[in-house]
Amino acid sequence: MSAVPHAAAEGRRPFDPETRSLTIGIILGVTLFAFEALAVVTIAPLFVEDLGGLSLYGWVFSGFLLSSLVGAVVGGQLADDGSLARPLVIGLVLFGIGLAVSGAAPSMSVLIVGRVLQGLGGGALSTVMYAAINRAYPDSARARMMALTSSAWVVPALLGPTVAGVVAETLHWRYVFWGILPLLLIVVALTVRPFASLVQRTGSGAPRGRLRGASLLAGGAGLLLTGAGMESPWLGFVLVAPGVALMIFGLSSLTPAGTLRLARGLPSVIAGKGTLFAAFVGVEAFLALMLQSVHGYSTAVTGAVIATGSISWAVGAWLQSRLDENPAARRSRRMYTGTWLIAAGIVAQVAALFVTTAPLVIVLIGWVTAGLGIGMAHSTSSVLAFALAPTGQEGMVSAALQIADQFMAAVSTGIGGALLAMAARRGWSEETGILLAVCFVLVLAAIALVATWRSEPAREPSQPPGTGG
Repeated sequence: MSAVPHAAAEGRRPFDPETRSLTIGIILGVTLFAFEALAVVTIAPLFVEDLGGLSLYGWVFSGFLLSSLVGAVVGGQLADDGSLARPLVIGLVLFGIGLAVSGAAPSMSVLIVGRVLQGLGGGALSTVMYAAINRAYPDSARARMMALTSSAWVVPALLGPTVAGVVAETLHWRYVFWGILPLLLIVVALTVRPFASLVQRTGSGAPRGRLRGASLLAGGAGLLLTGAGMESPWLGFVLVAPGVALMIFGLSSLTPAGTLRLARGLPSVIAGKGTLFAAFVGVEAFLALMLQSVHGYSTAVTGAVIATGSISWAVGAWLQSRLDENPAARRSRRMYTGTWLIAAGIVAQVAALFVTTAPLVIVLIGWVTAGLGIGMAHSTSSVLAFALAPTGQEGMVSAALQIADQFMAAVSTGIGGALLAMAARRGWSEETGILLAVCFVLVLAAIALVATWRSEPAREPSQPPGTGG
C-alpha cells in the first residue's frame, strides 16, 4: 500500500481522493470519543446516587484525564516510530476494555479503574488523530481539518447527552457505556487501513524518556489531588509537596522550554491551550451536578443543556476556519478573544448557582458563550502549534498538546472535586462546594488569558519539547 507522504502537496484538501478515506476515519474516531465524553458528563451524578462515593466524584474525570497523559505520550512515541495503525489499534482496544469495566462496576472505585483504562486508550487515540492531521495535510488544510473534527461533535452533541439521559432514566446508566462498544468495531473496520498508510518520514524522531516523564507527571498530579482531598492538612501536605515537585519535573521534560513561565510563542500556545481547555472542562464537570442536585432538573434536560455548548463549540471552530490566515498574529488574537468568551461563560454559571428565577436561561446563555469561545480558541491553538512544530518532531508536539489538555483538565476537575468534598465535610451547602470549584476554574481562565496574550511567536525559533521547563 502506498504511503501518504507527510509533506503533502500544497492545495490538497481533506476530501480529495488521496485523503478522503483518512479524513472519514479521523471524523469517525472523534465522533465516537465525543459520544462517550458527553454521555459521561451527563450521567456522572447518577454514579454517586447508585454507587456512593461523593468524595471520589472528581476522580471520575481526573482519573480518565491523568491516564490520558500516559496514553498520549505512548501514542506520540509510536506515531513517531512508524505507522499510525499500531497506536490506533492499541488505543481502541484499551478504550473498549475500559468501557466494559466501567459499565460493570460494582463500586465507584472500580468505575474509576475503568475510566483509567478508557483514558489510556483515549489519550493514544487523540494523539494519533493529531499526528495524522499533521502528517497527511498541508498547513493550508489543517484549519479545515480542525473545523471538521470539531464539527464531528455536532451529532454527538445533538444526540449524545440527551440519549444518555434517556437511557440512564429508562434502563440504567451502565447501558450508556456498553452501548458504545459496538461502535468501536465499526471504527476499527473503517480506520486501520488508511492509518497504516501513514508512515513516518525521515526526521530526527522523538527523544526517548517521555514515558517516564508522563508517568512522573501523572503520579505527581495523583499525589497532589489525593493530598488536596485529605481531611488532615498535614497529611495532605506530605502528599502535595512531592506531587508538585514531580509535576514540575515531568512537565519540563514533556513540553517546550519555557512553558511553565509562559514564554512567548510555542510554549505559551501549549500552556494557553491547556488552561483554556481546563477552564471549560472544569465547569462542564460540575454543570450537571449543579443542574440536577441544586436546581432539580432531570438528566435529560441536563443532557440537552450540555449539548448546546458542544454545538456552539463546533460553530466557533467553523468560524475560526473561515477566518484562518497564515500570519500567526491573527491566530493569536483569535485565541485571546476566544478565551475571554470562555471566561464570560464561566461567570454566568457562577451567577446561575444562586438565582431562583430562570436559572436555566442564564446557564444556557453562558454555556453557549463559553462553547463559542473554546471552539475559536482551542482549534486555533492547535493550528498555530502545528505551524510552529519542529521538523520531524510532529508526534512529540502533538503529544505535548494532548498533555497540556489532559493534565490541566485533570487538575481542574480533581481540585474542584476536592473542594466539593471539603465543603461536604464541613457541612457547607452543595452550592458553596460547586462555587469553590468554579472559582478555581476562573483562576485557570485568568492564566489562560495571560498565556494566549503571549501566544504570538517570538522572533527567534522556539526550542523543541523536552529541552527544559
